[in-house]
Amino acid sequence: MAKQVLIYDNIQPLNDKHRNWSVSVDDLNFVRGLTSVPLLATEIVFAAAEYPVVFLATENPGEYIPVALMGLNEGENLLLKEDGKLATRYVPAFIRRYPFILAGTKESDMLTVCIDEGSKACFPDGSTGRRLFDDSGEQSDHLKGVIEFLKEYHERAELTKAFCKKLHELDVFEPMQAQITFKDREDANFTLRGVHAVRHEKLKAISDADVLDLFKRDGLEVIYAHIQSLENIKSLINLMSSRMPANDPA
Repeated sequence: MAKQVLIYDNIQPLNDKHRNWSVSVDDLNFVRGLTSVPLLATEIVFAAAEYPVVFLATENPGEYIPVALMGLNEGENLLLKEDGKLATRYVPAFIRRYPFILAGTKESDMLTVCIDEGSKACFPDGSTGRRLFDDSGEQSDHLKGVIEFLKEYHERAELTKAFCKKLHELDVFEPMQAQITFKDREDANFTLRGVHAVRHEKLKAISDADVLDLFKRDGLEVIYAHIQSLENIKSLINLMSSRMPANDPA
């Protein structure tokens, strides 16, 4: 079965069927096949300390999504350890909201709290983790906290869209290519493509009024954190190199 929204297997609305369910996210193996995860604009500054932060163009013209790179090849996550824990301190909000998500339909603006019924983090018998409802059928404190987190995530996702749209309108994005090379493994060299970054020269060319607007909205802080984070690609290269088998001289 194809994954829904990158990491979800079977998204279903939360209802009375889940009255006895509990949730426990013991590991993050559900992101093992992800090369990148979406970021909210408000978390880019935090993520940029450990991840390369780049932008992906969507199918909609002029729309971009900020992401944290976790690998360099499709289906590869270099930052997830064997025990299912991340090698980084910061965990993106996209991962932290799992196995829950707010979902809706194209026909309605209403969003519904949903859960991934196919997740290993879910326990229908309520035997492990935190209950979603108490014995009287009322939302548990844990579920109430989850719902508030989901609402905040949705609101910040909309702000992120607006921020990326503004950057597109300012014409500061540029397709990015990075030559990935490995010492003594020339056969493994490749070019990282398909991502975008803010070009410093283009940023310097925008008007003073736009600079002031970005500054007042904390946009400049986010942009410079993104630019500086590109240095973290070297860390991913080193991780990838350390896992490569030695080249057979024969």
